Amino acid sequence: MLEMNWKKELITEQQKLKTDCKCPNCGGDAFGKTFDCQFCGKENQELKEDIKNISGILENCSEEELKSPFVMISLKKMEEYSPLVSSMDREEIEKEYLTWSKKMIDDLLAAKELSKEDQEGLINLFDNGDYYQEQIAATLQNMVIANTATQRGHYSPEVVYGALYQYYCQIIKPHVKDAKMEKKKLKEDCAGESEGYTARLDEESFNNFMNGGGSSVINIIGHEARHVYQHYKRFHRIVEDRNDLIMFYESIVENKKPEMYDENYINMLSEIDARVFGSMFEQQFLKTMLGFSDEKRKRDFKADCDLLVEADTMRVIDEKQVHLEDAVLTILKEEPSLYDKWAQFRYEFTREGQEIRRKTTSELIDDYLNNKNDKKDNLYLAIVTNSKKLETLEKKRQQKNPSATM
Repeated sequence: MLEMNWKKELITEQQKLKTDCKCPNCGGDAFGKTFDCQFCGKENQELKEDIKNISGILENCSEEELKSPFVMISLKKMEEYSPLVSSMDREEIEKEYLTWSKKMIDDLLAAKELSKEDQEGLINLFDNGDYYQEQIAATLQNMVIANTATQRGHYSPEVVYGALYQYYCQIIKPHVKDAKMEKKKLKEDCAGESEGYTARLDEESFNNFMNGGGSSVINIIGHEARHVYQHYKRFHRIVEDRNDLIMFYESIVENKKPEMYDENYINMLSEIDARVFGSMFEQQFLKTMLGFSDEKRKRDFKADCDLLVEADTMRVIDEKQVHLEDAVLTILKEEPSLYDKWAQFRYEFTREGQEIRRKTTSELIDDYLNNKNDKKDNLYLAIVTNSKKLETLEKKRQQKNPSATM
């Protein structure tokens, strides 16, 4: 059989195809056998080199090796280019793939011990965030996770991690194409974390899943995937509802006052939102894959859903209870350039010369009435309602303390 480092080289090359298949000159994605772009006519040297390297690897394969699960899955992933890199045609590749996948489904259903060759095939199928989620691949992924969760089947760490990675991709890749997941030793009591478009799964959490099963790892992955999506929406100035605004405000204040996160962890909307989605994916997994539900998880889920609906904006900042809107306005007055940088501010704040202030309820109602986007109706209504609520709270505060100002 082929050495694993040889196979990793093939995986590397098939990954490169995903980026090199577009013309570096015009972005076109159609090429002839001479690798000339069918849009601008320029030869794609990178793609030509990739195909040459892959062909060189496969030329060293015997006929038996060409039909091995690992190589056959590589050829299926590179289906568009398979006539250029292999003597196997698409029909033959599909036949071999279906034969192997049927065997794998039967073996996984029976929790049968998998051969090294089959496990290597799964490693390639699940490899490194390839969003290769046709139904068979998704079925195999779910069966590996379910068997590990119940400890019915025991597979190599690479296979199990690959299946979890693909599960993560199923959640996030339809929204964030550049999302990644890493397995890494994190600080104590940290099961997962995210940074930008990368989610991290704690090594100990993964090992606990490998050795003891359970479903908490699904919750962790769903939770961190949601944080990645939150970051994506902030970065791309996407506001779909008022919760997006509140989470954006939290990130602005936290950037200036990092201690705010620990002081408000339980009530941070970004954390409540992530807890809701992590719990939702875990309960869905328990119900559909393992066939049962957990009442405590349901109660915790409902409690977080209630907090999400309430979307309270009071936070402890510098040991005082402060509305996020007030904290944000203070920051904007100190650093007005932020107003120009982030379009999200313009829903609730306005600029007059060098002065930045909160919009009046009347101005917010005008925004709502002038809004032509039906999808934003609920957003504007929520902003108006919140403004009226803040005005009411301010009046009460003024009555208690006439010298207080917002």
